[in-house]
Amino acid sequence: SPPGAGCTVQGRPNRRNPDGDVPLWKRAARELKSAVKRLLAPKGISVTPPDEPYLIVPILGQSNAFGMGLPLDAADTPHPLVHQWANCGRAKNTAILAVDPLLHETPSRRVGFGVTFGKALAEATNRPVLLVPCACGDTSFHPKNGYTWDIANTTTRRNLYREAVASINAALARYLDATVAVVLWHQGESDVPLLTAPDYQRRLDALFEDLRARYGPGLPIIVGGMVPEEMEHSGKDYRPINAVHEDTPRRLPRTAFVPGHRNAFNSDTDRHYNASGVRAMGSDMWEAYRQLDADRLDSYRR
Repeated sequence: SPPGAGCTVQGRPNRRNPDGDVPLWKRAARELKSAVKRLLAPKGISVTPPDEPYLIVPILGQSNAFGMGLPLDAADTPHPLVHQWANCGRAKNTAILAVDPLLHETPSRRVGFGVTFGKALAEATNRPVLLVPCACGDTSFHPKNGYTWDIANTTTRRNLYREAVASINAALARYLDATVAVVLWHQGESDVPLLTAPDYQRRLDALFEDLRARYGPGLPIIVGGMVPEEMEHSGKDYRPINAVHEDTPRRLPRTAFVPGHRNAFNSDTDRHYNASGVRAMGSDMWEAYRQLDADRLDSYRR
């Protein structure tokens, strides 16, 4: 059950929405813990500035984009052409080698799909790839715990979309010949009980349209599907927002939807994609992108 569900306070039912804001003291504890994680983030492995221009790949969304796959093992060896624009720690706002766990606004602890996708893109083009990891777990378009992805929201304490844009722009300012090649998006779980499907669709499409206004009208966007078993067994109705994801290619050109694999989650108490599931997501995102942007992909090859 979600945290807080079925609890009582002084003998009375606790009617706080467990999917909404947590108490202020819990938010403060989370922020303190995140600040410590940022201070302790690894410096990473420095890289030599590449001779060829970077292909930039922003990674946006919540926990499965952040990287929650187990086990954290040596299955993915580093690729010399796949780097990341660090978003926290001593390496913040510099390019370092891209290895899981990536350095999002706090350092991830597990495996995500970005490295798998980045390696496929580098292998296909012989171009350096710069991942820009900007995901944050348990975040939504609906303001929650001081965070939002809503591009129009100017009141919530942290607007993750604006922070992501600032990070992408910082990378572009450092590497003037770089190109934002494709955006990888995985999100929606936290909005399931908080937004109707039409509201979610409006905000999702506005974010994608704003990305294209900034980085090119034909910018490809790949949308990852939520964990099938989480949708079926969470007790929440994921169907409306899942339908928005699935319908994205019919609403917006040059987008693709990639469903997740079954039997590819960590455990019954942690229904995030496991390491093999999230790597499969990265591979499927690559195949979707390869088909979606074949002509431009040819132009990237060296």
